[in-house]
Amino acid sequence: MVDDEFTIIDQYFSAIGWRSDLVALGPGDDCAVLKVPEGFELCVSTDTLVSGVHFPTDCDGGMVARRAFAAAVSDLAAMGASPYSFTGALTMPGIDHTWLFPFSSELSRLSVEFEIPLVGGNLSRGELALTFTVMGLVPPGQALRRSGASVGDDVYVTGHPGDAGAGLLLLAQAGGEFPALIDAYQSPQPRVKIGQQLRKIASAVIDVSDGLLADLKHLTDSSGVGAKVDVNKMPLSEEMLLFTSPGKALSLALAAGDDYELCFTANHSCRDQVEELVLSAGVAITRVGSIVDTPGIALFGEGVDALDLEHNGYQHF
Repeated sequence: MVDDEFTIIDQYFSAIGWRSDLVALGPGDDCAVLKVPEGFELCVSTDTLVSGVHFPTDCDGGMVARRAFAAAVSDLAAMGASPYSFTGALTMPGIDHTWLFPFSSELSRLSVEFEIPLVGGNLSRGELALTFTVMGLVPPGQALRRSGASVGDDVYVTGHPGDAGAGLLLLAQAGGEFPALIDAYQSPQPRVKIGQQLRKIASAVIDVSDGLLADLKHLTDSSGVGAKVDVNKMPLSEEMLLFTSPGKALSLALAAGDDYELCFTANHSCRDQVEELVLSAGVAITRVGSIVDTPGIALFGEGVDALDLEHNGYQHF
């Protein structure tokens, strides 16, 4: 059989994962035809990941699928949206079945896990890169935004920021001593269920992809406020503290990207609701600061002057 575009699509992508009654016409035609349920609004986001920029050039297909999928679906989590459908465009230098098989297998697994069907896409020759467009549903007027934070709100973050950045360093060093850190980079977990619950709690939300400080600043800039962050409240994982010094761990937690956690603000009256969410979700959610009226992000706490923060987050250009 000749490895042309259509045989590759048929072999690896025609039977991807989840099936939804909301898909009237899926892959195979010029467009997908989708049914948008009455009483919902549609959230749409696109992410592109490029080899050598967003993941190491020697990554296997399964890891690329997990990271690209998480990057895209995390945006739905930040909006409080329920996954609805997605499309994928894959550019690759040639046909590599040893790469495509784990890529499509992982993509299918993730499609089922998050109940989001693949409804179309494109395959082309070129530098290895992947673009996902994801769509999600929210009740009218309930989509979470970056722009709702108010002075006095608490600032929270889910999970353990910085673990993925440490995992990337370990991969570069070919180190395998800290599997939880490597897994945080290779297999990030979008906080979709938490995002949906935050529709009742949060005043503003953003996903942490470029680093906590960088993304929190995007949130505060959108809201016309600033924030104070207590560095001593940052949730550093046990493996992170075994891997490196407390100062380096803190710098990674504040400025490394690739975590795909959620940073959000909420009125201080919602603290009990946040604690209940911690128990129901089984994920750490830590209050790390507060919203202030002075623009920018101010750090305080023991050791803050010794932090190495030459870059406050990932820069795309």
